[in-house]
Amino acid sequence: MTKSSPLIIGICICLTSLLLLMGSCRTTKASVVDEVLTEVLTDESRQYSFPMEWLGDYAGTLKIYKGVTDTINVDMTLSIQQADATGLYPWIIGYGKDDLRYYGLEAINAIKGHYRVDELNSIKLDGYLRGNHFVSKFQVMKSDLLVDYEKREGGILVRFYVSSSTDFIKTGGEVIGSDTIPNVLTYPIAVYQEAMLKPVVK
Repeated sequence: MTKSSPLIIGICICLTSLLLLMGSCRTTKASVVDEVLTEVLTDESRQYSFPMEWLGDYAGTLKIYKGVTDTINVDMTLSIQQADATGLYPWIIGYGKDDLRYYGLEAINAIKGHYRVDELNSIKLDGYLRGNHFVSKFQVMKSDLLVDYEKREGGILVRFYVSSSTDFIKTGGEVIGSDTIPNVLTYPIAVYQEAMLKPVVK
């Protein structure tokens, strides 16, 4: 058996050490990345208890978009309070200085995320909790509205999508080969509104 020279042995040791060091660096970097991703995913996936962790007073600016750049700004407030004697959680929305709307939130089936906003005037709007979103969709006076309240760490992001229930574009309905394509109706968004409501510091 031939003996390896000291020079070759030294080179092998150096290469082995370098490979181990590189592997250690990759492991360390991967661990750091994994920790960061875990923190981000944990924060994004946090489920806020509804409505208890939503309670409070919030305020912000409602931006109303009627076109690409056509915007109107309106002060908006939202107050969600502890349940009253009737079991309703006061849900009070304010626009500007004088327009306050007193509603009440009730649970229909909390396990399924089904709630209802009672406008206390015979109108009741069903809403559904999906993740950290409380979403409702309804039609009034030939307008369709999709309302989305999203609980975030910094407050509640509110989005309103408004479209006409009679103004639509129809496509599909053709027969292609052996397939009959279904009709699809698309509804132009007439108005989009958004407000980031932040907790009011008292």
